[in-house]
Amino acid sequence: MLRSIALIVGCLSLFTPELFTVAAAAPPAHASRLGALESIRVAPGFRVELVASEPLVKDPIAFDWGADGKLWVVEMGDYPLGVDGKGKPGGVVRFLEDTNGDGRYDRQTTFLDGLGFPTGVMPWRAGVLVACAPDIVYAEDRDGDGKADHREVLFTGFGEGNQQHRLNGFEMGLDGWVYGANGDSDGKIRSVKKETVTSISGRDFRFRPDTGEFEAESGRTQYGRHRDDWGHWFGNNNPNWGWHYVLANHDIRRNPSYAPPDPRQNARARYASLPDQPHAAPV
Repeated sequence: MLRSIALIVGCLSLFTPELFTVAAAAPPAHASRLGALESIRVAPGFRVELVASEPLVKDPIAFDWGADGKLWVVEMGDYPLGVDGKGKPGGVVRFLEDTNGDGRYDRQTTFLDGLGFPTGVMPWRAGVLVACAPDIVYAEDRDGDGKADHREVLFTGFGEGNQQHRLNGFEMGLDGWVYGANGDSDGKIRSVKKETVTSISGRDFRFRPDTGEFEAESGRTQYGRHRDDWGHWFGNNNPNWGWHYVLANHDIRRNPSYAPPDPRQNARARYASLPDQPHAAPV
């Protein structure tokens, strides 16, 4: 089965108001009119198509699909000084829908607004998880009007440094935990449900939204911690496009007497040793 992939094109996935999908087929006739398309390389047999742009979506930071096909997008329109230049929150979570089945989104609904520099979204149960330092929030629409009327802080204490260095995510692990990126801002994270406090200094994290469990995890990703289909985790920061986190923190701490090596390996060195092929991958 072909899996379409949406891409936000821009530095660190920040602030470019266009969403694209990758699908199998020859390049579309209108590709030459979109300069961004010409800068994207995909595997032979695939093409990149525009699926959403302004005014449906503006300043996108992160996105994820729900099981019902809605595309959830978090926007940071208040970057870097607030919508009024004085710090007024202006972040938005919205969902996009394709109402006529043509593969392009044509309707948007503002689900949650007034957020201060939000950095992540993930559908969960009947609502969504939202990363918005210092909190991870669960928001839900309970009256059916498409707007969040229930908002609950699940975890708090994430650092509120530079907006490009805040917690972000999320990604479901094969173990059933939700994983997130540190963002380089650290913090001592309190689980509201468990009343526990966990330091994530120098590490990423994972959590269970329903029960409130929270743990630090190997890695310190600036933006976008993700895994492959075999459960291998990867992260990055500005000068390093790829780290592989080869040792999980929850495994290391099983033996407090063990002094482990660095759990982070630079993937760039592995790629550099391969032939100069656009789609080469480590073996």
